[in-house]
Amino acid sequence: MESAIQNKQFYYRLIALWAVCEGTLGGIIHGFQLPITGLIVGSSAIIIICLIGYFVPEKGAILKATILVAIFKLMLSPHSPIGAYYAVFFQGILGELFFMNKRHYKISCIVFATLALAESGAQGILVATIIYGTDFWIAVNKFISGLTHQATVTNYSLYIGGAFLLLHIIVGFLIGITASKIPAHLPTWKMDFQLRQTETSQKNSDVNEKNAISKKRSKIRPALFVIWILLCIIWMLSVIDIEIPFIEQQEVLYIIMRSFFILLTWYFLVGPLLLFFMKKWLMKQQTKMQNSMQEILLLIPATTHVVEKSWSLSSSKKGILRLRTFLKYVLVNTFFPQ
Repeated sequence: MESAIQNKQFYYRLIALWAVCEGTLGGIIHGFQLPITGLIVGSSAIIIICLIGYFVPEKGAILKATILVAIFKLMLSPHSPIGAYYAVFFQGILGELFFMNKRHYKISCIVFATLALAESGAQGILVATIIYGTDFWIAVNKFISGLTHQATVTNYSLYIGGAFLLLHIIVGFLIGITASKIPAHLPTWKMDFQLRQTETSQKNSDVNEKNAISKKRSKIRPALFVIWILLCIIWMLSVIDIEIPFIEQQEVLYIIMRSFFILLTWYFLVGPLLLFFMKKWLMKQQTKMQNSMQEILLLIPATTHVVEKSWSLSSSKKGILRLRTFLKYVLVNTFFPQ
């Protein structure tokens, strides 16, 4: 019975941590100054799902956690686009399938993490292709080949897309290995990374509540917006009579108009419609999970504080070493709170 109670406590803490990662982690690590914030947030969710699979092996535990995180995402980031919910549910459903038992936990972690991040990378390429069309990739090939003064057009877009996808696969593989080792390392990390009681105490509830509410309101992915701006620049370069390689005006103008039409259709019609039904369904689930919601809601301020404090304490490290130190602080104080 004591073990079941302990697992339940771990379960709610992990869900609270997942919710904070989805709602506020991106803003907290903004100062990291790397264009991989989304990759870091996705990796964090994958690690948490792996830990739920290990410590709470009951059937349906990951799916229930996924629904709860989606509900809190709706509360913490009400302006998140439908794609953000798709990512949460894809990872949750995939995790539920891979962690039905712990017999092959390490292999499950590696395959799950690799597939989850590979899908994330492939989704980015697919979205860009849907919005800008295959003509966009052809235009990229022509533009780069023109800049390098090549006689024949090289398929640079294939290299760019392949490198982007390969990055996600490699990171997924490494995250899977890392996640598989965490349960064994947690007790040894405790001595060095557990925060003191004075560091974890909540002195100002108003600050914590404010931190728990994400102010992220952007509906358009920054990467897609940057691509659109670059297309406009390329088109202007093709209009101006200067002696640099450029592609035909009509070709770039067509891509810009196509992307403009698809983006308007998605963000003003299709996206809001799908988001309406998603929110309606989540609100129904919220009424069914009131008890769990209350338990996790009480943990959100303290969890946000731990994440922020852990990021601050890891500031003496740089690059990947800082992320590893940050991860140790967060997980130790999630499992062994003062």
